[in-house]
Order: sequence, then C-alpha cells, then structure tokens
Amino acid sequence: MARRTRSVRTQVVAGFATLIVAFGAVAGWSLYRQQRTVRSLRVANEVYLQLTSMLGEDRGNQSQLATVLDRLVDERDRVGSQAFIAGTRRSRRGRLAHAQSLVQRGLRLALDTDDRRLLEETARSLLLIDRLWSQDEPLFDGLLRTLTGADLARARQEERELLSREDQSKESLSRMIRALQARVKALSDGAERQQAETLRLTVTATAVACLLGVLTTLRARRALDPLARLRDRAQAVARGELGTVQVPAAEDEIGELAVEFERMVGAMGLRDVALREANEKRLQAERLAAVGRMAAHVTHEVRNPLSSMALNAEMLGDELDAMGEPGSESRRLVRSIQREIDRLSRLTEEYLRVARLPTPRLQREDLATLVEETLQFVTQEMSVAGVGLGKVLEEGVPAVRADESQLRQAMLNLLRNAREAMELAGVSAPRVVVRVTARAEAGVPGAAVCVSDSGPGLSDEARAHLFELFFTTKARGSGLGLSLTREIAIAHGGSLHAERAAAADGGGARFVLWLPAAADDGAHEGASDAEGR
Repeated sequence: MARRTRSVRTQVVAGFATLIVAFGAVAGWSLYRQQRTVRSLRVANEVYLQLTSMLGEDRGNQSQLATVLDRLVDERDRVGSQAFIAGTRRSRRGRLAHAQSLVQRGLRLALDTDDRRLLEETARSLLLIDRLWSQDEPLFDGLLRTLTGADLARARQEERELLSREDQSKESLSRMIRALQARVKALSDGAERQQAETLRLTVTATAVACLLGVLTTLRARRALDPLARLRDRAQAVARGELGTVQVPAAEDEIGELAVEFERMVGAMGLRDVALREANEKRLQAERLAAVGRMAAHVTHEVRNPLSSMALNAEMLGDELDAMGEPGSESRRLVRSIQREIDRLSRLTEEYLRVARLPTPRLQREDLATLVEETLQFVTQEMSVAGVGLGKVLEEGVPAVRADESQLRQAMLNLLRNAREAMELAGVSAPRVVVRVTARAEAGVPGAAVCVSDSGPGLSDEARAHLFELFFTTKARGSGLGLSLTREIAIAHGGSLHAERAAAADGGGARFVLWLPAAADDGAHEGASDAEGR
C-alpha cells in the first residue's frame, strides 16, 4: 500500500488548525478552572465561614455553661444561673439544626472530594453532638430537681457528670472549628495558586500562539526550500558526483521526490562501483594473463639458456679453481655472472608462480603451528641478515581452512618483504614481530597473522599502489610478491591489508593476513578438497 503523504497546503491548514485548537483548549481549561475556583470560594463563604462563626458561638456558650454548672451547687441564689441554663438549652438545639442545614447546602455546592469528605464528617459530628445534648436534657432536669430537694452530695455528682458530657461536646465543636478553619485557609491558598497558574498558562499560551503563528507562516516557505537543494543536487550529479547524501525525512511531495532522487543516485553509484570493481577485476585478470603469457615465453626463451649459462659458469669456475686462481679477477667475474643468473632464475620462478597459482586445496589447519614452522624455516635466513625475529601466539585462535603450501608461501613473502624493506631503509637494529590473533572481519570470525617490522613504515603513495602487479619500491624488485600474497589470501576467502604497526611491535609497517575460521564439522573441508583435486 502506498504511503500517504501530506501536501504543502495540508501542512499549512494543519498549522492554523493546531493554533485554533490550542487556543480553544487553553480557553476551555481556564474557564473550567475559574468555575471550580468560584464554586470553592462560594462554599467557603456561604458554608465554612458561617459554620465556623456559628460553632464558635456554640463553643463559647458551652464554656459559659460549664462555668455556670461548676458553681451552681454552691450558689445561694440560683435563679439567674438556672435562667441562663434554660435559655442555653433552648437555643443551642436550634443553632445546631441551622448548622446541619448549612452542611447540607455545602454538600450540594461542593465539587471537590476534600470538601465533600469534610462536610460529611462535620454532619456526622453535628449528629453526635445533637444526640449527646438530647441525652443531657434528662440530666439537667434531674440536677434541678435534686437542687430543689437540697441533696447537695447527689447534686455535685450529677453536676460532675454533666460537666464531663458538656466538655465532650465542647471538644467536638473545637475539632470541627479547627478543621473548617484549615479548609478555608487551604481554599484561599489554592485560589491564589490557581490564579498564578492561570496567569502563567495565559502567558505561555500567548507565547506558544505567537510561535505557532510564526512557524505556520514560515512552514510553506521552508517546504519549498528543498526544491533549490534538489536543483543543486541534480547539477552535482550531472557533474558525476554520485556520493551518498543524507536527505532529511519529509512527508510531502517534495520530500518524496528528494528521497526517490537520492535512491536513483544511490543505484547509479552502486552500479558505478560495480562497474569499477568489474573493470578492476578484468584488468587484474588481463595482467595475470599477460604475466602468464610472458612467463611461458620466458620459460621457452630464457630458462633453458639460463640453465646452460649457469652450467657453463659453474664449469668455468671449477676450471679456474683447478688452475690455482680462486682469488683472481676472472674468478670474481664468474661469481658475479652466477649471481645474476641465479637472480634471473628466481625472477622466472616468481613469474611462473603468479601465472600458475592453482586453486587452493583447503583443509583444517592450526594457524599457530604453521606460523611456528615457517619461522623455524626462516630463522637462519633472518639471523644472517641481522634481523631479530619475535613471535606472539595468542590463545583462543580458531582453526582456519587453508592450503598449507600456499599459506607458507604467503607468510614467507611477507617475512622477506619486511626484511628487504628494512635493509633498503638502512635500519640499524632491524626486527620483525609475527603475531597470531583471533579477529573477526565484518562480523565473520577468523584468525589473522600480523607481520610487523621496525622500518620507517609506508608512504601514502606506496600504500595506494602496494598490491598492484609490478609495483615495487626496491631498485631490483619484481613487484610480484605482495600481489601474489594478496591473491592467495583472496583465494582462501580472506584478505590482506597494510597498516602502521604498534610501537611495541616495531612501529613500522604491518601486514595483516586474515582468514575465516574453519567450520566445526568436516563436511565442508572434504568438499573443498574434492574441488581442489
């Protein structure tokens, strides 16, 4: 299913719609908060404050009633006290009923759960006080009758009981008053906070609205900016610049066009890379074919005469030795001829190895063992050249699938290349370090042989052409050794590259020969052997 996109016009309309919705949401939320604040303040003004005043008056009456009761028994003239008690008894029940009606009104007005909880608790407390005062009425009547009968001891007992019950009601009134006062303060503080929040929200909403307006105004212009970039990009592609360019994600028509354009350029770039690689492989194959033809020609035209020349030079040298002239100028010239013949013979062998590199017969091999055997083979050669030889065989190196003879040839090439490079640079204390380590390339597990020297390293120019056929930095080199070594690595499914060696390994050039790890079962190796045969 095709991906749905937004047009530029839709984006602009959506921006203004967002602005309108944002203003409507802020206005609605502000109105809702104001209504709740007004409702809460109304509850505080019409219910809590009146209840607090009424209950405070009842608490004051309770205090006076307790004072009058406390001295009632000991008074000589009790007419005034009895009148006060009678008036308090008549009025307090009516005020209590009024308070209960205020609580019911508050329950109808309250929106907040805290208000409803407080009012319900106040209603229960008022009901308990009303029940307590109802139960006190018989006690008051009994006390007055006892005082009429002049039984002071019983009157004092009844007086203490009444005082205890009245203190209970007074304490209940005090608790309700404190709770109501705390709620009034909380509502007042909440109203102040809400006012501050509303102000902050209004300022924020205004700023956001201005920002949205600016963004919406600029959005259409920004949406068209990619057209200019796309034009410049098309001109660059026309000049042959096919590199990958990151395109900003966009969901409009212009963004889709840019993405599709870059996808097309990417495909062109991949095709160009594939063509270059194919061309390089073709050139490499042509070079190898040319080397093969040249090697065959050299074998036919040069190798046999070289063999005859070598035999004749050897016979001439033996004859000079027999004549008693081993140190003569003639004998020196004969030895020089023999050295040049040997060099030409080795060069012929190198051409033949490059031209006749067979398909490797892969078998499971222990890379560390192969390296140790190769180092033992070249120890004498390195010692004669004054080159120190070191090895580091790390643990946990996996086995590899390799052709033993070809891999030995590759390692010999790398070791001799390091020795000759240090001789050419005139290194005073030449040293070669061979390190075998486990290494993964592109997520593929494998093992690597790292050959490092203490020479001056590789120049940028040498690094760029290092593995090309016939490229050499030595005056009398053939330029075939590293190219042959790389062909061996590729034939094994591995790779060869050069880098700067670590200071601990000499600090010169380092060649890393990497091979993939062998499979756990032997089925694949057997198949490879069959193919090699």
